[in-house]
Amino acid sequence: MSRSRRDLSSEDMKIWRYVTRGVHPLREIVRHPAEDQNSDEPPPRARKSPLPIPEAPAPVIPRPLAPLALGSTADMDRRTAQRFKGGEMAVDGRIDLHGLTLDQAHSALTAFLRGAYARGARCVVVVTGKGKGDSIGKIRKETPYWLNQAPLRSMILAVTEARPGQGGSGALYVLLKRKRA
Repeated sequence: MSRSRRDLSSEDMKIWRYVTRGVHPLREIVRHPAEDQNSDEPPPRARKSPLPIPEAPAPVIPRPLAPLALGSTADMDRRTAQRFKGGEMAVDGRIDLHGLTLDQAHSALTAFLRGAYARGARCVVVVTGKGKGDSIGKIRKETPYWLNQAPLRSMILAVTEARPGQGGSGALYVLLKRKRA
């Protein structure tokens, strides 16, 4: 059973002081008010370190990745964005997800994009299909969600609809980030 510091008995406080008797803080002590009550011994003195303690550098916290929006090229230079959206970039790979179940399509897409990223591919085409009649295909609807989830999102720079000659609204261009050495 765990209890908060305030619930320690005087016997527990004696044991705690005995256990921590050789521990000295690096900076000024901030004592808990409950420790000062029922104290049988004087509080330990704060020791100054003989050597100056350098400040630790602030940790680098990666900024969260913004969700991918179809056609958004916010993190790209203008020329690359124009080439990407215009379908002028060389296609380094293509996957067709027609005829697969949602689970199979998700697995195949993940494996394909991981492999493409590992080999240094830059622009790939993902054929999802358009769906039948007025409905959008299930794979087409789920693909943007899959691309925004780990581990794929960290590899992808942008996504846009493919040009008519490469699948049109039934396919997506996916621009992969450059692999860092």
